[in-house]
Amino acid sequence: MTDRPGGQEGREPGLADVLTLQRQTAATASAEAERALFQDSLAEYVWARDVAGLSPRTLESLVQPVLEICSHYDVMPWHLSSRQLDKYFAGPGKRPRHTTVRSKINRIDLYYAFLEQRYAGEIHRRFGAVVQSPVDAFNRPVHRGDFGLRIPPSARATKEFFAAWREALPQARKYPVAVRNDGGRGKVQVCGQLSPG
Repeated sequence: MTDRPGGQEGREPGLADVLTLQRQTAATASAEAERALFQDSLAEYVWARDVAGLSPRTLESLVQPVLEICSHYDVMPWHLSSRQLDKYFAGPGKRPRHTTVRSKINRIDLYYAFLEQRYAGEIHRRFGAVVQSPVDAFNRPVHRGDFGLRIPPSARATKEFFAAWREALPQARKYPVAVRNDGGRGKVQVCGQLSPG
């Protein structure tokens, strides 16, 4: 601590003053301003997904879970906690089908990824809140749908599969189907080969 000019003792001006100023700005921000930013972020999210070529029905289903949980707790998304998300999907948001809950949680998480990318700085600056998804490692659904990479079978495996299928096909066919495919000639055609009927 050093003496300031004028005989006042205290901290030197610096980063702490800037943080205090941001907290004061956040304290004076109105609920209407937060609500307006929330609506703007939802609209921009829908526009961004629309550019990706999604249908209007799909676009509506992307924001519906976010609107449901935020209206249930009457909070802005940047004030929503993991505990609130857990309580919601363990109680009023729970559905009989687990896939519905999983898809809603994934949609909420996707909206938060967008919010963190595009609005985190503005939200922190204006409202003093840190944008962080309430979907964490503990409440994240087990099946997240990240099976994008599909490795096709080898040519050998494909040939073996179709050879075995070709051999089993005559025994799998019912008699009327075999006769119909025969055309009345007494033979069954299987994958381009004629076999006795």
